[in-house]
Amino acid sequence: MNIYAHRGNSGFFPENTMYAFKKSLDLGIYGIEIDVQKTKDGILVVHHDETLGRMFDGKGSIKKSTFEQLRELNLKDEELKNKADCKIPTLEEVLEFIKDTDLILNIEIKNNKVRYKNIEKDILDIVKQYEMEDKVVISSFNYKSLKRISKLNSKVKTAYLVGPLTFKRRNLKKILKICKDCKCTYIHPSCDVVNKEFVAEAHKRGLLVQVYTVNSVTIMKKLIKLKVDGVFTNYPKIINTLVNG
Repeated sequence: MNIYAHRGNSGFFPENTMYAFKKSLDLGIYGIEIDVQKTKDGILVVHHDETLGRMFDGKGSIKKSTFEQLRELNLKDEELKNKADCKIPTLEEVLEFIKDTDLILNIEIKNNKVRYKNIEKDILDIVKQYEMEDKVVISSFNYKSLKRISKLNSKVKTAYLVGPLTFKRRNLKKILKICKDCKCTYIHPSCDVVNKEFVAEAHKRGLLVQVYTVNSVTIMKKLIKLKVDGVFTNYPKIINTLVNG
């Protein structure tokens, strides 16, 4: 089973920082998951929230901030203030870090709430530059974004993210049709929505099922029984030990 460190080894280290990614390196896991957005001056950066303030000592949004402004920010944790690998990283920095490892990088495009012009092409261009088309998976809740990726570069694998809100708008049949239309390799459901029927129907259509965000041993045991193909977790060492021994 594929185990991904969700935003890095984020259960113990600050999420989406090089520090958390470095702490994921020797865990014997399959990959790392990150979130990507774009700054005012067009730099692809790794940060989950569309706005600042939860993790870093800044205000405003990623989209309206320059990279220089973001780079000046510090984590709210005083012990990690001004630590070089605890700044907001660029996608390029993460690719540089990952390229010579055995890890797969799952890039989630954070464009379901905020739109970033040409972000799909920008991501694909950098991935191609690093010759890592076979080492990345690009995921999004925005299926139109996944369609654009498929048209721009069919070599790169994609995943449709599905949460409870998606099911309020669409049923499972429609969701799986979207995956087919977008030529997805994976479907990434929330652990709140995945069940026996979901996994069976997805597998029937040739989709691999990778579940987010799995931080409970009880839930993990349930997912093992359901025969899911992968999970994203804030505690990759614990979950990997449970699954793979």
